[in-house]
This record gives sequence, structure tokens and C-alpha cells, in this order.
Amino acid sequence: SKYLYRWRGGDLFHAPHRFPTLTSQELFGNNKPLEIDFGCGQGILACGRARQYSDINIFGIDKSQKPLYCAIRDAADLKLDNIKFVRGDFRVMLPLLRPRTLSAAYYLFPNPPDDLHLEKANARRRLFLQSIYDALVPGGNFHFATDAMSFFKCMYSMLKNGLQYRVFDSATVDSGISTCYRQRWEQQGRPFRSIVVEKRP
Repeated sequence: SKYLYRWRGGDLFHAPHRFPTLTSQELFGNNKPLEIDFGCGQGILACGRARQYSDINIFGIDKSQKPLYCAIRDAADLKLDNIKFVRGDFRVMLPLLRPRTLSAAYYLFPNPPDDLHLEKANARRRLFLQSIYDALVPGGNFHFATDAMSFFKCMYSMLKNGLQYRVFDSATVDSGISTCYRQRWEQQGRPFRSIVVEKRP
């Protein structure tokens, strides 16, 4: 498939230098602004943005095969040329990020973790957030949303206190950001929290 990269987790972990960096130049062969959807699921957000904004590239990452095939099908049906996906754990792909190459990153409605009390797990979250911060261009945005309040508080604290971000009122910023889970929670009247932050120039 022209839309899917097949990368083995073990190879990524032991030999990341064998893989393309997560940049527009190496993934798409051009220099368009790049957005990454971490945990893209069925690709509702990724395909929607690729369709709406032909002047950007979208890269979706997810561990689950079935939702990715739905995303690839939709991308093919829409004949999109500015989107690609990879199946795998994004945590082992962090070494492939490069400084100041992302215009936006999304981490929306991941499975709520049960290890918020473990420092080792929180250290991994801080590494993820630091990696995103380093990869964003000045003025680039990071979007996070969850229906798990304890998870939101944990991530909010890391974003607000540990990194030099400007914090936005997400209600006015991400009104056009849609995912399968967001649609489901809104239909059910289920509460969720979100945050949008911008890397300061």
C-alpha cells in the first residue's frame, strides 16, 4: 500500500538509523508542514485534515491493525496524496523525530493508563512530551484530550509546568478537531477534557 509503512518494533528499537526520520522530506519527499497523529485509530482526524489542507502532510501512527485499514481505505477512496500511516508503538519511534520539523501533533483519547502512580511510567510520558516539544517548530501546536480526569491532570501538569508552552483555551482552538471517540463521547454527553499548547517562539 502506498499509504502504509510496515516497521517492526524490534528493528526500530535496536536500529532506528535504518528507518526514515519523521520529517516531510523523508516520508513524503517534499518540504510541506508535517502533522503527526499519535494513536490515529480509524484516521478520522488524519484523513479529514489531509483532505481539507492539501498544503500539509499528515502522518498517522497506531498499534492496531484493523482501525488502520479503515484509515487507509478512506485515504484511498479520497485519493489523498498527503497522508501516510505506520503500524506500531510510537514510543519506539521517538528517536526518529527531528528538531523543529513538526507544525502540529495530536494525542487524542488514548486508552486511559492505570500506571499514573508509577514514576517510571511518568518518566516515559515526560520523555514523549519533551520529544514532541523539541520536534515542534516555534508556533507549533500540541493537542491532547481524554475522558479520564486523572490522566488529564497528569498531562496538564507536565505540559504547563515542565515545558515552555503557551496554554490555550481548547474550547476556542480545537473546535474543528474530530475523532471517533470524541464524536461518541459528545453523542453520549460524556465529559472529557482537552488542552492545546503552542511552542513559544
